[in-house]
Amino acid sequence: MSAEEAQTKRAFITGAARGLGEGIARRLAQDGWSVLMTDANPAIHETAAAIIDELGLSSERIIAVEHDVASAEVTEAVVSLGIARFGGLDLAVANAGIGGVEVDLVDLDIADFEEIVNVNYRGVFLTCKYAGRVMREQGRGNIITVSSIFGQEPYPRVAAYSGSKAGVIALTLAFALEMAPHNVRVNSIAPGYMATEMQWAGLRQRAAHAGISFEEEVQRVWDLVPLGRHGTPEEMGALVAFLASDEAAYITGATLGLAGGVVRR
Repeated sequence: MSAEEAQTKRAFITGAARGLGEGIARRLAQDGWSVLMTDANPAIHETAAAIIDELGLSSERIIAVEHDVASAEVTEAVVSLGIARFGGLDLAVANAGIGGVEVDLVDLDIADFEEIVNVNYRGVFLTCKYAGRVMREQGRGNIITVSSIFGQEPYPRVAAYSGSKAGVIALTLAFALEMAPHNVRVNSIAPGYMATEMQWAGLRQRAAHAGISFEEEVQRVWDLVPLGRHGTPEEMGALVAFLASDEAAYITGATLGLAGGVVRR
């Protein structure tokens, strides 16, 4: 893809204030995309400004919006804003997610369960729904959901999180079949242990539960991962860039692992 062609590409990314979403936004911006970045965290504005400054971009290329992904009205309005500003939508990345408290399912508060499902599953559904409508009308587009290895191999004390991510994987496959006749590809990325604040928070909870230090828990994870380390937001951005490219034109309905070999399927 030429630089001129890349500049016509328009992306919408949820959960982009920090971590994997920030890595995705930065990579797409580097590749010449116009990017609508959203997050419930007000830091989204700071992150967008940093990307603009670091890459020397026009402020017209990067839009930052605070966004509750569980709200249908807000999500529909955010997608409409992207269309109004960019003139279309080529890629939507349903990345926003939360880990939630780590506790046995029988002890999980109903409010905590509902928050996990609202962000991790309802939020993906709404992003797919409203971005998908635009792409179906256009007759082209690309949607990427972010699931998890815990949706493929559920883990104790995160049953609600695992269930929400398993739901995302199933939703992605069904949605891919619906959208294929409209020239819209739909895939999911299942990250494993990634170097993000959400991961560090989870490891701190697990370390406390096991009665070991945070450093010992990090080492335990590295011992589990065949590649022996955490993944990075930059590697997540690279995988999204590939899936959004013409080089991945025959890939739809897939869940691609980004896990250093932890889940082998």
